[in-house]
Amino acid sequence: MIYLQKEDLITHAFERLIDESSNDFANTLKNVEAENIGILKSYLGAVYDVDTIFDENAPIRNALLVRILTKMVLYDVVRRNAARKVPADYVEEYKNAIETLEKIAFGKLEIKGLPAAIDDQGEVISTTLFGDNRNPNFYI
Repeated sequence: MIYLQKEDLITHAFERLIDESSNDFANTLKNVEAENIGILKSYLGAVYDVDTIFDENAPIRNALLVRILTKMVLYDVVRRNAARKVPADYVEEYKNAIETLEKIAFGKLEIKGLPAAIDDQGEVISTTLFGDNRNPNFYI
């Protein structure tokens, strides 16, 4: 696994449940994690340097990202078993993880300690603030 460790998953779900849902295919956890890292990169790419954060050799672990990714991976792993209904709390945790990613992407929630996104010249990408200069009170 690239960013998570199996202990991260076991913290939020029974190991037996994880193993029963992923033992039929050796790379299940690795593949599901890679797919969800792709989703995280899509949400966070405009704000943070996701290539550095999710580097396979030296990832920058952040507690919030670990929690979000754990919830997303657990949901996908449990959902693989067609005979087992995904518990409602897993669905709710997955939705909360996506909502948190949206807040981060839109700048409503900032994660401290992560490298900012940079452009091709190595400059930090900043958000542009638009305003209406025709308003005499300079309200935005």
